[in-house]
Amino acid sequence: MENSRVNWFQKYPKTAAVFLFGATLILLLVGIEYSLQKIMGLGNPVIYQTNPFYGYRPLPNQEVTRFYGAKLKFNNLGLRANENWDENVEDKILFLGDSITYGGSYIANDQLFSHLALEGIEGYMAGNAGVNGWGVENIHGLVVEAEFLPAKIYITMLIEGDFYRDRGRLLGLPFWSRKPRWALEEIFFHYITLLSWSRYRGPDGISVYPEVLEKFLEKSVMRLKEMDEFIKSKGYIHKIYIAADARHLFHNKSKDAKILKLLKKHQVDVEYLIDRLKPLKIDPSQSEIIFYDGGHLNPEGHKLWAKLINDDLKRLLN
Repeated sequence: MENSRVNWFQKYPKTAAVFLFGATLILLLVGIEYSLQKIMGLGNPVIYQTNPFYGYRPLPNQEVTRFYGAKLKFNNLGLRANENWDENVEDKILFLGDSITYGGSYIANDQLFSHLALEGIEGYMAGNAGVNGWGVENIHGLVVEAEFLPAKIYITMLIEGDFYRDRGRLLGLPFWSRKPRWALEEIFFHYITLLSWSRYRGPDGISVYPEVLEKFLEKSVMRLKEMDEFIKSKGYIHKIYIAADARHLFHNKSKDAKILKLLKKHQVDVEYLIDRLKPLKIDPSQSEIIFYDGGHLNPEGHKLWAKLINDDLKRLLN
């Protein structure tokens, strides 16, 4: 039997080589697929719904395990929250924002500042409506145009870049409205999307014409003001923060003068977190502990943001 096998390989060396190469490739792909699923949590992304008012946001009633075992849960309203919400708004606090608020797929629900900010506050539930890639236009679309008002208290956490973003749509983003068949499929399309972005000046498609940009920034600020007035007209509480990144905190980056001027012009009441963080004199060696990539937060960063918001929530509720 052994001689016949040796003779077959000797008789058909090219066929044997192709067979061995194919078998090795299949085993390699299976191993990679298994590792991507079990270690990285790929192949099981958050699934998004689309909407003409706010663009896109996570589908309700999802539970996924993502990067390094981080557990993401979305309740019946599509919020990152561990519990479903009923129609009573009096005991609800809703957090609005972009990917800073959303937290990323490497942060579990219990590590988010939206969850931690309720420490010591009894009788209230928090929900996180932050969405990757959102700007002021998306948030306005959800709250004002879609009239999404499931809470009594609203905390909006923005970055300065949110004012430069148009109303983002799911098309062209590395997110999914259906589940991919394999982890390799997810990672393939992720890099295809990043490659596609290289065709543009910037991922947000920001205009290079100053007069256009100034008009758009003013529109964003007016959208924020409109949302603030809309929430308060319903008898609810709304507080707006502008988040700080590592450059603000450790490299003396100034506030965006254009945005600051427009916020003052339209009398939009916002609080810059940098004004609360600077007096703390945080050592620059803490940068990588607080920030995941200079802007997004690590668990310690979420704790720090939560402490600041918690102090404000206690004052608001009293």
